[in-house]
Amino acid sequence: MRIYLFILSMLSILLLAGCQPTDIINPPPPPAGPLKDTTITNISYGANASQKFDLGLPAGRTAATPLVVVVHGGGWSTGDKNELTWLLNGLKQRGYAVANINYRLTLNQPDNYKMQLDDLDSAVQYTLRLSTVHTFNGQKLYIVGHSAGGHLSLSYAYTRNASGKVKAAGSMAGPTDLFAMSYYNFNIYNSILEPFLGVPLFPSTPAATQRYQDCSPRYTATAAAPPTIFFHGELDIVVTPDQSSGMYTKLGTLGVERRIITYPFTFHDWWTDGTKTANTMDELKTWFTNHP
Repeated sequence: MRIYLFILSMLSILLLAGCQPTDIINPPPPPAGPLKDTTITNISYGANASQKFDLGLPAGRTAATPLVVVVHGGGWSTGDKNELTWLLNGLKQRGYAVANINYRLTLNQPDNYKMQLDDLDSAVQYTLRLSTVHTFNGQKLYIVGHSAGGHLSLSYAYTRNASGKVKAAGSMAGPTDLFAMSYYNFNIYNSILEPFLGVPLFPSTPAATQRYQDCSPRYTATAAAPPTIFFHGELDIVVTPDQSSGMYTKLGTLGVERRIITYPFTFHDWWTDGTKTANTMDELKTWFTNHP
C-alpha cells in the first residue's frame, strides 16, 4: 500500500510540473541583434474612433531614442494623420520614434479647443507609456504640427507642459493669433473659427475677444515656453506668414529661443517639393538635437 501511495504521489508531482507554462519556467530570450525599422498603425489611445495614432520606430533604436509627436492640420474640423506620413517616415529615418496623431475633430460643443488638447495629451501620455515596450525615450518629447496641427502643437507646448517633458516645439504654417485671423480672413472665421471656438466674434464683446485670445499661442505663451521653430511659405494665403513672424517676435520679447524659416514662392504646404520637405526635416532634426 505504501509503495502504491508513493507511486501516486510521484505521478501527481510530475503531472503538475508538466502543466506549468513553459514561458514562465523558461522565458524565451530577447530577440538578438539591433531592433528593426517598423511602423505600427492605428494604435487606440481612447474609445472614440478618431483617437488613434501611428507609431514609427527607427532601426537600431535604444532607450535613449527621442520621441517626436506629429499633429495634422485641416482647420480643426477635417484632416487625417495620413497627410503627415511623409513626416513620420522622414523623422524616423533620421533616428526618431514618431507618434503621428489623430484627434476628435470639431464637434457641436462649446469647447473643441479643450477637447482637442485633451486628446493630444491622452495620446502623448499613452505613447510615453509604450516606451518600455517598444524601446525609446519615455522621459521627454518634441512636438510639431501643420496648420491647425501647428496651432495645437504650440498650444499644448505652451499650456500643457508643467512636467517640462516637451523640450522643443515646431509649427509648419500654424495659426498663432486666432483673434487677428478672424478680422483679416472672414471666410476662415465664418466657416472654421466660430464652430471651433463656439463663440461668434462679431459683434465684438469682451467675452468673445477673450475667448479668441485665450485659445491663441500668441496670448498664452510665457517665458517658460519651450524653444520653438517656425516654417512658413511666403505666399500662404490660408494662414498668412505674419502668424509665424508675429509669434516669433512675441517669443523674442519673452526671452524664449526661437527660429523661423520661410520658403519663397511657396503656399500653405510644400509636400510635393522634395527639396523643401527634406530641408524641413533636417532643420527639425537640428533644432531638436540642439535642445536635449
